[in-house]
Amino acid sequence: MLIYMIRHGRTDWNDDRRIMGREQVPLNDAGREMVEAVAGQLAGEGIAAVYTGTLARAKETAGILASAWGAELIEEPRLDESAYERWVGRSYSDLKGDPDFDLYGTRPTESNFSSGEGMSGIQERALAAVARIAGEARGAKTALVSHADVIKPVITHYLGMDLDSMHRLAVANASVTLLDLACPGAPRIRYFNLMPWKWKKG
Repeated sequence: MLIYMIRHGRTDWNDDRRIMGREQVPLNDAGREMVEAVAGQLAGEGIAAVYTGTLARAKETAGILASAWGAELIEEPRLDESAYERWVGRSYSDLKGDPDFDLYGTRPTESNFSSGEGMSGIQERALAAVARIAGEARGAKTALVSHADVIKPVITHYLGMDLDSMHRLAVANASVTLLDLACPGAPRIRYFNLMPWKWKKG
């Protein structure tokens, strides 16, 4: 099975570099255009289903994709962003000097960014979502829509990386990373952080 792991499109909070957590922040116009470029790039792939987290920016992204592809749309709450609690609404620059925020950038497994779960817990639930998708086998090609810091722990797992190295990976808005679970021997990342919208007008 091939799983296209897609980050949601851009929002105004992304533009402002503000932490969204589980706030219901919609895509902005630029974000919708980015997602439409992804939909066009993957239109011929035969993706049968799109699994999505429950937050507005993910659901809107997934809805655009599923509509364009004629794919089934399925909610999967384990793909949701962390709550981030006291960081929500604050910008990255505002948080510089916060010990937990600084630690999040270097050793995220040791950061107390949420009272409900740590980074290892995010990785565990994200991998459980991938296992659900693989187990339900809605088609040979499926997509999921989630958030950068949910997708990164999945990638680190399949690449055999230490989870604290996750921020060495860049997962852009409306980017696609292709996970191949059918490779002989071991799953494989076939490509990473593809951004069709960067070349749409080029």
